[in-house]
Amino acid sequence: MATGCKARFSTTLSLLTVLAMGGTWFFLLGSPEAGPRRSSQAEPAAGQANLLPYRKVAPPRVLKEKYVNMRVTPYHDPKFYFEVAVPRSFKNQPVKVTREQLKNDSSTPVPMAEFKPKKDDVLIEARYVRVPKGVTLDRFMNVFAKESGFRFIERQRGTFEGRQVEDALLSIDSPSLGRTLTRLTVSRRGDLIFMVAGSCREEAYPRWKQAFAVAALSFSPTGK
Repeated sequence: MATGCKARFSTTLSLLTVLAMGGTWFFLLGSPEAGPRRSSQAEPAAGQANLLPYRKVAPPRVLKEKYVNMRVTPYHDPKFYFEVAVPRSFKNQPVKVTREQLKNDSSTPVPMAEFKPKKDDVLIEARYVRVPKGVTLDRFMNVFAKESGFRFIERQRGTFEGRQVEDALLSIDSPSLGRTLTRLTVSRRGDLIFMVAGSCREEAYPRWKQAFAVAALSFSPTGK
C-alpha cells in the first residue's frame, strides 16, 4: 500500500476524525440528564461469536512471543504515563498535540499514542478527556457513540486488572473504507477518562480481535 493511502486510512480510523465536529458533543455530558443510561439499540453480532473476549485471550507463550509491553509518557508529562501491550509488529507513531488541545482537554478527547504496523490497515490508539464528576462511564460511552455516529454491535461492563470499564464494539460506515469496527474500552482515574481503541475494517476484525483484547486488558494508565 502506498504511503499516502496508509496515512489516509489511519486518519480515518482514528477517533479524532469522528470528533471533527469539535467539542459540541461533549456539552451533553454536562447536562442534568448525564446519569447512567444503557443503549437499547445494538446491531446483530455480524455472525461472529465472542466479539469482545476478555478471558484467556492469549496463552502466556503467545503473549511472550508476539506482544510487547509499550511504556509511554505522553507530552513528556509523567502524570499521563501508561503501559499497554501491542503486537510486536506495531510501532509507536508520533502524535501531534497542540497546547490548545491540552488546555481544552475537557472539550474533546486528546491523543496520547497511536500504534500500527507498516502494511496492515489497523490501528490501536489511546486518548484521554477531562470530564465532570457526575459523568459515568456508561453515560460517556452512550454520548460518545451517538454523537460520533457509531452504532453498537456489542457491549459489556466489568473490571479489567482492577479498572472499572465500559467496553464496546462499535461500527461506522466510511465512503472510502466501507464498514469499520472499533473496540473501545473506557476507564476512569479521578477527573480523567481514558480511552483505548482498536480499529480495522469489518472483514479484518477476526484477525485483530485478539490484539484489541490484549490492548484493552493490558492498558494501565497509572501515571507516575
